[in-house]
Amino acid sequence: MAAAPDHAGQPSAPLDEPRPTSASLWRLSGATLLDAVIAVTVVFAGSLIIGLMLGGLRTAGVDVGPPGPGIAGMPAILIPLALLATLGAGVTLWLLHRRRLPSAPRPWTGGLFATIVLAAVAIQALAFGYYHLVGLFGLQVMGTNIDPVLSAYNASPLLTALMVVIAAPVGEELLFRRVCLHRFAQAGRPLLGLVLSSTLFALLHQPLPGERDLLVWLLMLVPYAAIGGVLGQLYLRTGRIEAPILGHAIINALGIATLAIGSR
Repeated sequence: MAAAPDHAGQPSAPLDEPRPTSASLWRLSGATLLDAVIAVTVVFAGSLIIGLMLGGLRTAGVDVGPPGPGIAGMPAILIPLALLATLGAGVTLWLLHRRRLPSAPRPWTGGLFATIVLAAVAIQALAFGYYHLVGLFGLQVMGTNIDPVLSAYNASPLLTALMVVIAAPVGEELLFRRVCLHRFAQAGRPLLGLVLSSTLFALLHQPLPGERDLLVWLLMLVPYAAIGGVLGQLYLRTGRIEAPILGHAIINALGIATLAIGSR
């Protein structure tokens, strides 16, 4: 009798499930691409609706705040409100796949909570150190979302903080970890899922080089990909989507607190 394959460390994959083949990889890729199309459609439609609503309010004489940088004269609060569209995309995909997303989570303990907090603080500290180090070489690799978020925070601090610290982590973790990464982990390809979900996470935050050099753009992707990798590991190690959501919320809270302090 052939020995059962060793699946130690492979989250949520049944022992009697066949090992992945090239065909299963194509199916995984196709399903991931379809999810990406759905997510982009929901985000675009949601952002468009929010933008039209803000434009209508401004036309009606309602004060919706000052315009933000890089968003064609639209109110600065469009940026945090658009995060509701990301939340909508995450919830949409979770609803579509929830019956195919079993999990066997680790129990919550004080040690697990401390691990999540320490991991989030450490990766954010490393990101700040990375920006400083690269800056010593005369390269500006801070994300292009910094100025719009800061403008939105100055216009509406509470709204921006709530959207950045709550809506964004929930929506993005449902998208990238609970759906994308989980699918690959269940198919026995957690490492591939980790790389892909982290790369997509980075591209969401820095999608195009714009006017920057290709090298600068690639360097801008590094901290986001690293953060995605840490959040993905939290999910793989715990089986709890709450773990990367909490870690992501802490990272964003530290980021927006740094922006707020630096803008004084």
